[in-house]
Amino acid sequence: MFAAIAAAAMVAMYGCGNGSGGSSETKVADQVTRAIYDNDANGVTQNFTSDLASQVTRASVGTLSDKMHALGAYQGLTETATDIPARRYTFDAKFDKGDMTVGMRLDVDGKIAAYRIVPGVPR
Repeated sequence: MFAAIAAAAMVAMYGCGNGSGGSSETKVADQVTRAIYDNDANGVTQNFTSDLASQVTRASVGTLSDKMHALGAYQGLTETATDIPARRYTFDAKFDKGDMTVGMRLDVDGKIAAYRIVPGVPR
């Protein structure tokens, strides 16, 4: 997934939210992030546009899942930024031993058109 999501899905922009509730955008971002953590390629792509979903492989999901597991247990997302006109959302994904930044952009139908995870806390 790091190959597809990091290369293709990393075309994403930035977003916001908290996986324990909050906006529908936060819930969708949390579902995808949890699916990556669980190494569930089908769960990852269920809310992606067909173009983005076609770029995701089981191997790339597994690679990114391994990177997440190296940071410990997934604890959820916290909203850090939103660009509503651009439909871009950024989140801080918390783990026991660190953070990752999750960026997401939605299309006009509410499907994920871009999704990105990078190490570190959002700026």
